[in-house]
Amino acid sequence: MEKMIIKSTEQTPEVILDPKAGKIDLSGVSIPEDSHLFFSPILKWLEHYTESPSTMTTASFNIMYCNTSSSMYISEMLRKLRKINKDGGNVNVKWYYEDEDDDMRLLGEDFKRISQLSFAIISVPQVE
Repeated sequence: MEKMIIKSTEQTPEVILDPKAGKIDLSGVSIPEDSHLFFSPILKWLEHYTESPSTMTTASFNIMYCNTSSSMYISEMLRKLRKINKDGGNVNVKWYYEDEDDDMRLLGEDFKRISQLSFAIISVPQVE
């Protein structure tokens, strides 16, 4: 399985999917014009990854802002990661949010509750 890297744009986050390292990282803003087009290859990669995951999978979400459709796709990503746990794998999720951003903190708390994964919600200093 190949590593996938998607460079960030003003509307889409940087994505790093590394099967050997068990690393799934999204960082930046997620407001793509066509969420389906952006997230489909990521979900397809995750579907393949769940068939033979790394011993330890760490998913980091450092999203500064996301729209509703991106939230739905992130939820779907977490659902796929939950499958790894159900199959005996080990998944840790890290959700980063800026200190003052209650909306992103609350979104992380919702994802934590819904996903039922090992889930850390981590405050980071606000970017000026």
